[in-house]
Amino acid sequence: CCQLFNIYIKKAAEIYGVPKTRQIYEKAIELLSEENSREMCLRFAEMETKLGEIDRARTIYAHCSQMCDPRVTADFWQTWKEFEVRHGNEDTMREMLRIKRSVQATYNTQVYCVCQL
Repeated sequence: CCQLFNIYIKKAAEIYGVPKTRQIYEKAIELLSEENSREMCLRFAEMETKLGEIDRARTIYAHCSQMCDPRVTADFWQTWKEFEVRHGNEDTMREMLRIKRSVQATYNTQVYCVCQL
């Protein structure tokens, strides 16, 4: 299924231009499994960064972070951190770290709750 979206995105970019692929990325992220959605988010954020749409890319990273347990998806968090080093500032880096702590707390709570059952 992920491959179909990749083909669709490629064709849409060729015919209509890269910015027209946004809706396809959004639909893919909505419909695909978490793992494939994470991959699609990273590609989407990379595209937005190349277009100079830094705020859009940052929003995509923030959205994706909600399905990225820092203990399991260290690559995602490293990618976002590198993005902030290149394109952000102290405030955006602080916000990314705040989100990471919040997501970590959510996953810790979920694990704790499962253990209590």
